[in-house]
Amino acid sequence: MEVVSSTSLLIEISSTDSSQIGHARRKAGSLAAALGFEELRLGELSIIVTEAARNIATHATEGQIILCPWVLDGQTGIDVYALDRGPGIHDIARAREDGFSTAGTPGQGLGAISRLADGMQIYSSSDAGTALFTRIFREAEQGAKSNPSINTADETDRFALGAISIPIAGESVCGDAWSSDHKANRSIYIVADGLGHGPLAAEASEEALRVFHSMPDQTPERILKEIHGALAKTRGAAVSIAEILHKERIVNYAGAGNIVGAIHSAGRTRNMVSMNGTVGHSVARLQQLTYPWDRNSTLIMHSDGLTTRWNVEQYSGLASRHPALMAGVLFRDFRRERDDATVLVTRR
Repeated sequence: MEVVSSTSLLIEISSTDSSQIGHARRKAGSLAAALGFEELRLGELSIIVTEAARNIATHATEGQIILCPWVLDGQTGIDVYALDRGPGIHDIARAREDGFSTAGTPGQGLGAISRLADGMQIYSSSDAGTALFTRIFREAEQGAKSNPSINTADETDRFALGAISIPIAGESVCGDAWSSDHKANRSIYIVADGLGHGPLAAEASEEALRVFHSMPDQTPERILKEIHGALAKTRGAAVSIAEILHKERIVNYAGAGNIVGAIHSAGRTRNMVSMNGTVGHSVARLQQLTYPWDRNSTLIMHSDGLTTRWNVEQYSGLASRHPALMAGVLFRDFRRERDDATVLVTRR
């Protein structure tokens, strides 16, 4: 089964401009309508986004709402992130109770979000702010099925994934792209960063994904070599592919350019090696390397739209939460605003 993604939408939220809350709600409604959301689910998504945006404006002064659409094996949904660097939530369990508020509001926000979303998780600290992640399916019965590959409430998932892909300010298309494909004992992921930004960069990264989906059962090295040939007609890209073989407990990784690929396990992060060069033009060598993987490992991949200064261990308890929360926190804290930015995090 393949995950098909598209560009995420980012809406800035500030306490000084209340219209941004309505703007976020309208953007969510338009995106859901384009994806064919049934009317009830569209209304529930609108409430989730409104309450999440209002919480940012009320408690954190400023932050971001990010809407990430996806399609998986015939199912469609939208992931909603609410990210801020405010004072944090001191008691998350109590904050989710209806009627609890520290700002004189009715206190319905997190409770309403929790009831309406098909999955919700929060990571918060007093020195770093709050990251809220929710997932809502196009049809209510899809969420009710608790698909083990999607449901955020089940941390024993075969795989759980979160990804954000945002274009540079002023561009409507993202020069980055990502995707994945999953079989019973194998998961394979790709992140591509077209050279520069805008439509020509997007053309290169989308061509990389087209090749990836035309031969997903091949090794990362074989796929990357095919992409290298296909991208000769484009401006080129940085591309990395990671293949997790769960029974063998290994990751096969092939990359060229400045995509970061890393494995976090047992309190340590190990960076995987990408070759120098630009896929489609000049690469010294395309080579696949193998790394150990265990059941508690987390795969992190991101474009150079994020800096490399992050350290998972600085966020106490984050590594054990849904990987979408890690994707959101890394995006919030390490995004370079002068480039497209993509981050993908997954864990079995």
